[in-house]
Amino acid sequence: MNTVSIIGRLTRDLELKSFNEGKGFYTRFTLAINRVQHKDMKAEADFINIVAWSGLAETLCKYLKKGSRIAITGRLSSSSYVDKDGNKRYSTEVVAEDFKFLDNKQQIV
Repeated sequence: MNTVSIIGRLTRDLELKSFNEGKGFYTRFTLAINRVQHKDMKAEADFINIVAWSGLAETLCKYLKKGSRIAITGRLSSSSYVDKDGNKRYSTEVVAEDFKFLDNKQQIV
């Protein structure tokens, strides 16, 4: 089973991008997720990369902005690539499959 559920805030405004000559859409963004360190109760954040496709991407871009709080459900996806120095790099992101707006003013959807 590959399921992820996270709640966080957007680190920047979303940008809708197209591919396949404008027939498909996606957006990539980062969620900041608060994490409390139990020793000294200092709040820190994890930054999780998210990608959303098609209609989901269009809806998110229409209603969200930097600082918006959102719950995302999706799956983990990993990939690898070779950087300009010839080193193999790995990347992991959440592919969004569902969402819920958590800011009151965004409950209109």
